[in-house]
This record gives sequence, structure tokens and C-alpha cells, in this order.
Amino acid sequence: MERMLRSGLSLRLLVVTPAVAIFLSSMLVNVGNLGFNMIFSRLMGPELFGQLAFLLTLKLSVLSLFGAAQMAVSHLVSDCEPRGRGALLAGLSVLTRQVFVLLSLVFLFAAIALWLWLGTTALPPVLLFAALPFGAAFSVLRGVSFGAMHTGAIILSANLEMGVRLIGALLAWQLGLGLSGVAGAIALSIIAGWAVVRRELPAPAQPVELSGLIRSLGLGGAAFALLQLAQVLALDGDIFLARSLLSAEDGGLIAALSLSQRIQFFACFSLATVLLPDLTRARRTGQPVIVALRPVGILFGAVSIAVLCATTMVPEWLTDLLVGPQYRAAAPLLRLAALSAIAFTLSYLIATALMAFGDRRGIWICLTVAVVQLAAMALIPEPHLSGFVMIKVSCQLAACGISLLLFAVRLKCSLLTTR
Repeated sequence: MERMLRSGLSLRLLVVTPAVAIFLSSMLVNVGNLGFNMIFSRLMGPELFGQLAFLLTLKLSVLSLFGAAQMAVSHLVSDCEPRGRGALLAGLSVLTRQVFVLLSLVFLFAAIALWLWLGTTALPPVLLFAALPFGAAFSVLRGVSFGAMHTGAIILSANLEMGVRLIGALLAWQLGLGLSGVAGAIALSIIAGWAVVRRELPAPAQPVELSGLIRSLGLGGAAFALLQLAQVLALDGDIFLARSLLSAEDGGLIAALSLSQRIQFFACFSLATVLLPDLTRARRTGQPVIVALRPVGILFGAVSIAVLCATTMVPEWLTDLLVGPQYRAAAPLLRLAALSAIAFTLSYLIATALMAFGDRRGIWICLTVAVVQLAAMALIPEPHLSGFVMIKVSCQLAACGISLLLFAVRLKCSLLTTR
């Protein structure tokens, strides 16, 4: 009976942890984003949706760089002793304002240049550019929220951003505003997310020295930018190779498989944003790191098992749902694609966890294997779809195995130190 009570208590504690709350919120956001793509791919048709996809790719490319800064800020805040946090937040406040002004000027000149070059057809990217300075500030503020684990602000900002993008874009389309209206809704969604967390950084009361902070953010941001690069190369690099090495049909199937992999990866990406500050804080305070690892491991395992089961039992149904019946030839390879994404996601989580200990080797493993993967695909004597998929799953399983071994050694040393 006592053991059952303890198990029940542990389960309740798991359910109410920030990791679980943020994970569930992230899943809701991912469903909204998937719904956005599914709705507008049908409303717009291939040509116009292709233009929207280009805008979304442009936005995600820039925001991925800002995401590296978010992770670096989160690491700094969670690693900072309470007595020094006020100075750190003041420095981040000044730096964020300066970056906001600088990026506003940069994107203003870019918008003017686009307008002079393309005329009114440049309106959608111009609207998107207008929100990118807010996107940079939003990333820093979210980094502070994650570092301090302000769960309410994290969840509200993410879901408000998704809601404004989805509902605003639908309203704009129904009002006949076209692609420009949809782009405006995307821009407004970024500003809405920023508005929720804008008070995370206080206004500094006195001048702040920024050189040390810039150096720390630069080093941390560069490491996480390399990890973001590894993610793009590992999951999407084969799309670019397929354009020149495979037939147009096989290239489309590769793109469909990559979409399914991105869905799986981003379903678990929020776990990395929680894992980094939790592990960093546990290391700094001498707490058992297993407490931070447990909910992340359980949630990652649950998602991975669900994905593998679904891709094994109903691959054709999933393919029809995600991209349509015309891509059904990719269905037999969906399970291997999912296994590749699961292996890379675990490597990504391990690399993030190692960064909490100041160890960058996990990042180099992810990046090196991603480059090797693309090189192997490019050197196939007779390139074909199944060959690309087999190379990807083999490389990512190898990377995952090496990362697991490295992390097991690091975790063993950490457990011995805390005893």
C-alpha cells in the first residue's frame, strides 16, 4: 500500500511539473501550426501556397538564429546565482533594446529596397520584416522566461502567438486580403507573443557594462546556432540534394518524409528548452540531475512509442492526412523516416543536456554526423529514394548511440560527484 501511495504521488508530481505543462502547451501549438498548413494548402492552391511556404521558410530561418540566442539566454539566467540575477537582467534589458533598434533600421532598409525593386508585390515580405525586430526581442524574453521557469508566461505567449496567426490569417483571407493579409497576421502573431513577455526584463536603473554579457551570449549563441544548423542538415538537407540527384517525383516524396520528421522533432523540441535550464540549475545548486531528466525522458519515450506505432500500423492514413494521397508511395518508408527523426531528437536532447554541463561534444557529434550523412547521400553511385532513407536512419542511429554513451559517462560522473 505504501508503495502504491508513493507511485501515485510521483505520478501526480510528474503531471504538474513545468516540463509536462510546457510540453502539452507545445503539442497544442504544433497542432495549430499543422492545422494552419493543412487549411491554407487547400484554400490557396499550389502556386499561392508555394509563395506562403517561402515566406514561412524565410521566417523560420531568421527565427532559428534568434532561437539560438534564446537558448543561450536561458542557460545564462538559469546558471546565474540569485544575487547576481538583477545585474544580468539589467544587462539583457539594455542589450535587447539596442538590438531592437539596430534590427529595426536593418529591416527598414531591407523593406524599402524590396519595395523599390518589386513594388506592391513586396508587401507580404515587408510586413514580415516589420515584425522581425519584435521576434528578436521575443526570443531574448522567452529565454529569460525559460531560465527563470515562468511557466505561465511561456505557455500564454506561445499559444497566443499560434492563435493570432491561425485565426488572424483565416479572417484576413475571408476578408479578401490575400497573401498580404496572411503575412500581416503572421507578423501580428509575433508581436502578440512579444507583448505577453515584454515585462520579463526590468528597465535598468543605472548604466550597465555589456562587454562580458555580449561575450558570454556570443559563445553560447554560437554553440546553439551550430546545433540548429545540425538540425537543418540532418532533417532537411536531403531535400536540397534530391533536387539535383533524384527525379522530381522522388524529390517530392523526400519532402513529404522530411515534413513528417519535422513534426516529430518539434513535438519534442519544447523538452530541450525545459531540460537546459532545469539541468543547469540542478548542477549549480548540487541537486540530483535525475529529477530534471525523469519527466523529459518519460515524455520523449511516450511520443516516440506513439509515433513508431502510428507509422507502423497506419502509414498510408498518416501520409494521406499530412500531405495527401498523391504522396502515398512514401508510406512504406514512413517508419524508417520516423526512426531517423526519433534518433536525431534524442541526440539533440543529449547535446542540450551536455551543454548544461559546459560540454559541447554532443553538438559536434550531431553536426559531424549530419555532414557525413549528406556526403554519403551525394556519393551514392546510383542515387535513389530508399538509399537516401537508409543512409539517414543509419547515420542518425549511429549518432544517437555515440551520444548515449557519452552522456552515460557524463551522468555517471555527475552522480558520483553528488554523493
